[in-house]
Amino acid sequence: MNRVFSVEKSSFEMILAATVAFMFLNALLPLNFSSVGAEATEHPFKLIITLDRTTYKVGELVNVTWILINVGEENVTLYNSVDILLDFVVYDANFIRVYRYRSQRGGILGIYPFAPIPPGDKMTLTGSWKQTYDSSGKVRPELWRKEVPPGTYHIAGIFHSSTYNVTLTTSVLRIAII
Repeated sequence: MNRVFSVEKSSFEMILAATVAFMFLNALLPLNFSSVGAEATEHPFKLIITLDRTTYKVGELVNVTWILINVGEENVTLYNSVDILLDFVVYDANFIRVYRYRSQRGGILGIYPFAPIPPGDKMTLTGSWKQTYDSSGKVRPELWRKEVPPGTYHIAGIFHSSTYNVTLTTSVLRIAII
């Protein structure tokens, strides 16, 4: 039995086959062409977190860049012991918290201000996750400091300022550890 396809049908079938193949490969090994980010805004702040990619090898550092932008009309001043400067949380595929990065710098002796952030300006910091569990979530104590298994994880950025009575939590970024 001979089948003859028209050029139009043949082209459509090739495009369909290529699309299905790409989707299958992307499901197995997600392709990353640029950085990814998530954000949240509450006046006078906008918080953005970015990752350089969404796929990491087991044991590889996951660097989270945290950008806080002053979207208000006046300078903002943050203080070391009442404003969290870099905070992100990592959830597993079931959204159980497995890790929390905290850079809160508390001090009993005093509250020290950082340099003011002018309107439209930003503060950029980077923190890293070593792909380990910590004691911040509902993780069993025997897993604390152990490496997480390969799989899907979600990262959300957090900023809390007691000075400005603002708490921001970004949407989550999905990553794969392979």
